[in-house]
This record gives sequence, C-alpha cells and structure tokens, in this order.
Amino acid sequence: MSARLKRSGSVSSLGNQAASPPQIIEEKNQEVVVSHVPIVSSVDDHIRPLLDAVDKLRHLQVMKEGIQLPTIVVVGDQSSGKSSVLESLAGINLPRGQGICTRVPLIMRLQHHSATEPELSLEFNGKTVRTSEAEIAAAITLATDEIAGSGKGISHVPLTLVVKKKGVPDLTMVDLPGITRVPVHGQPENIYEQIAGIIMEYIKPEESIILNVLSATVDFTTCESIRMSQKMDKNGGRTLAVVTKADRAPEGLLEKVMADDVNIGLGYVCVRNRIGDESYKEARKAEADLFETHPLLSKIDKSMVGIPVLAQKTGSYSSNYYIKMLAGHSEED
Repeated sequence: MSARLKRSGSVSSLGNQAASPPQIIEEKNQEVVVSHVPIVSSVDDHIRPLLDAVDKLRHLQVMKEGIQLPTIVVVGDQSSGKSSVLESLAGINLPRGQGICTRVPLIMRLQHHSATEPELSLEFNGKTVRTSEAEIAAAITLATDEIAGSGKGISHVPLTLVVKKKGVPDLTMVDLPGITRVPVHGQPENIYEQIAGIIMEYIKPEESIILNVLSATVDFTTCESIRMSQKMDKNGGRTLAVVTKADRAPEGLLEKVMADDVNIGLGYVCVRNRIGDESYKEARKAEADLFETHPLLSKIDKSMVGIPVLAQKTGSYSSNYYIKMLAGHSEED
C-alpha cells in the first residue's frame, strides 16, 4: 500500500490561490480511499510568524483604524450547534445554557504546541488572566460579565481566548453571538438589531472568511445567518458552511449539500456534535464511524465530512489569505 498527498483544484473566489485542503490518499488494489485527516492543521514555518503578527495587530485593534485583517468569522442562528463545533476544534468546554451564551465577540486563538500541559488564557480590558481547561467556561462567563454586564445584553468589545494545546489546529477565529429574533426576559428589545450590527461589522470586509454554522435539522434557506452572509458575500465566494447534527437528520442531507440552494462558494462540511460526556477522542471516533457506516451519510464525499476536514479547510483558506496579504505588501515595497 502506498500513500501520497493530493491537493485538489483551486477556489476562484480566493483569486485562484486557495486550494482545497490536503487529503491522505491510500491506493489499494486500484481502489482509492480517502482516510480521515488528523485534526492538527500544520502551518508552514513562514506562515506561523505571519499568523502571530496578524493576531498582535488584531490585539491592538487596528481594524478600528480601517486596517482590515484576514479573519475567520463564525456565525449561526441560536441553537445551530455553533458552540459544539468550536469546542471540537479547540478541545475545550465553552459556556453552555439557555439563551445567548456568546455575548461578546470571542476571538479564539488556537495554537498547536508539543507540551503535555495546555496553556489557556483570556485577554480583555487590558489584562491577561490565566486559566485551566477545568475552569475555562466559568472564566469566560466572568470575563463576559465584566465586559458586557451581568445581565443578558451584548457588547461589541471583544474577549480573546488563547488556547495552546497539543493537537489543536493553528487557527484564529472570531465567534459571534448566535442570532435570535425574539428577545427573552432581560434582553433589550432590539437584541436582533444589536447582534446583526456586530455580525455585519465582522463579515463585511473582503478579508473575512465566513464560517456559517447550519443545523441539518432545518431548511437552510430559512436560516437568518444565511440571509446575513448573502447580504455581504453575494456570490458566496468566501463562505464555508458547517452542517451540524448530521446524525439527527440524515435523510436528504446529501441532496441538500449537493443542491447548494443557498450558494455556499467554499463548500460544506458535515459534522456530528459531541454527545453527553463523550471525550473529544471518543466523539471523533464516533463521528468517523457515523460517516463511514451510516447507510445515508456514508454516501457523502469524505472530503465534506468531519471535524478534522473542517480544521484542514479553515487552515488552508486562512493560510492562503495570509499569503495574499503578504504578497500584496511585498508588491507595495
């Protein structure tokens, strides 16, 4: 058996520079099988310093000065499974509960490192607070309360979460509040307008990659997050869709993602949400088994399923944006 690295075609919306993520191809008896890629999305040595530099510029809030930075922006309707996707990528637990759990823009800086013990910290209001995996959800809640108040309101002021952990992909993402139309007790009457304002601010720049989280249990055309992303990215050229809860609504899912009625230019990745007290390792195995053995879900191309594939695709697209940005600055010099 031999293995080779394959890179598929380019995405025209990224200036013909963003290729699909690498996949491991195994050739056996002339049958080609795509194996599950690891969740670690390695970043070239010349990209890692650029990624760090962009994160430092973001920390200095240079975007307020009109300087746009490449950003993966995570959006989704409330209860779409957005938190579960981010937890799976980061390998940590985020705040959960009824209503809006993300009340401020949460900048998640994930970085793979070889140390056994992870390093987690929060940066907000000019200070850095170190925390642990066991305490991270509570620490985020406390920091959010300090930024946005202890009620149910939201704020434009960002909170940065730094996760240095073995096995996580090298990514920087901005998680935004889940979209809700009807305010609950304690929320301002214009909560929808406030959330929409924050989302539009982050997804408007051409440098933003929109990670649109959709539940397999709903009609994609009815999702408010789709309406918002289409408003700012009309041809879908910088939107990647993550379809959650695939195991709960497998019927017709293949047809939904292949039909692409909502114009997702960067394609779809279908995932299985972690259930109950599953460890992240157990969840990934259950996800791989689901898309390998389910009579309907196994028909979806393996380049469109699983958290590891999502990590590879987001890492590939963001790296290409960083390369384009570096090339642009080089041409100006």
